[in-house]
Amino acid sequence: MNRRDALDLAAAIERFVDGSDQSAQLAAEIEGIIIERCQDQEWFDEVSEALALYVPGGGGFYIDEQQLASELRTVYALLGPGLDEAE
Repeated sequence: MNRRDALDLAAAIERFVDGSDQSAQLAAEIEGIIIERCQDQEWFDEVSEALALYVPGGGGFYIDEQQLASELRTVYALLGPGLDEAE
């Protein structure tokens, strides 16, 4: 993943995690970035599954905002060092 991709992904994750936008549309945007640009990352399967199971409010087999935010925080933390090195 190049620096621009990492910055785009980090910005989208920040919006979700900070609660400013936890829409299904943003989750789909994050999922799209991950599918297009991150398939070689070791966390790809787990995070893409969480994104696929996200529905605002959760319920049943779906995950809610808190659960997805937790998954995305892990990805954000993994992106952090790479962003610092690229600057």
